[in-house]
Amino acid sequence: MIKYLKVLLLGLTIGTSCLIASQNLSHTQRTSSFEQAKQNLIEKIKTRGDLPYISVKQQLELVDQLSEFELGRFMIERGGLNGYWTHYVVTYPEMKKDKSFHELESFILNSAPTCLAIQERYKIFKSQIKRHIHEGCSFASIPCGVMGEFLDLDYKNLIDFSLSGIDIDPETLAQAKEYAEKKKLSSHCHFFEKDAWALNLNNKFDLITSSGLSIYEPDDQKVVQLYVQFYNALKPNGVLIESFLTPPPFPGHVTEWLPSEFNPQDALMQKIVFMDVLDAKWQAYRTAETVKKQLQEAGFKEIVILYDKAHVFPTVVAKKS
Repeated sequence: MIKYLKVLLLGLTIGTSCLIASQNLSHTQRTSSFEQAKQNLIEKIKTRGDLPYISVKQQLELVDQLSEFELGRFMIERGGLNGYWTHYVVTYPEMKKDKSFHELESFILNSAPTCLAIQERYKIFKSQIKRHIHEGCSFASIPCGVMGEFLDLDYKNLIDFSLSGIDIDPETLAQAKEYAEKKKLSSHCHFFEKDAWALNLNNKFDLITSSGLSIYEPDDQKVVQLYVQFYNALKPNGVLIESFLTPPPFPGHVTEWLPSEFNPQDALMQKIVFMDVLDAKWQAYRTAETVKKQLQEAGFKEIVILYDKAHVFPTVVAKKS
């Protein structure tokens, strides 16, 4: 199916997407059961009919294929990724030799431009965090996921340091606690069930990381409000490491993606799987210029943008002066 679609899609224009407004968690359960969530997608596809670049029959085949592996089933049911599955995607390059993968899952992990950028973003986050590790440091991840960007690092030369995980989802916090135990760092970790838009903290952390909120929030002013919460929670000279999705190469979008660094067929296939079939929730795109302005409005002045190869999922390092 994947190979057939790649041939079919060659030369076709990528269709227009729409932003999905959501005030809930990225992975809130859509319905009471997986089967109902799957049926809802099937009905949506049948009602919408054929798209210029893929038929109803082919879309329904993709739904069936997504149902054949655990990651696909989770996305059908939730429309997004929780901490566990985000960590699964970003650490795939390290685990790919340890198991066999469904063909469609292999496409997602090996070829989908956004997933490749997420994997690269994870490495960039860790390299930046390393630069700020010092005796007595206090770090926070908001939302924390399993907190791998902190817990996968080496603190063997430190005695005093604090790693805080803040998330609104108790399931994710439980996963983070379990990962902290696995990494033997539980004694340095603190976990809080809290809304990121209501942190109400002042001068608390030397560094905050955040990946997975702004891409779900289409309201620009609400994103500024989020950055204000981060700014206030940082100590003077504290650093925010954040990421955002740039507009993909769809008609009507001013894209920052580099044409030489992604395959148009893979980009279209990604659109079909994530947007047309799954209605994935991560569809709030912003240009680098917009993100800089939002951070400046929140109070940040020293702002550096670090790009992945294709300029799909940039990392922002912003300092509280």
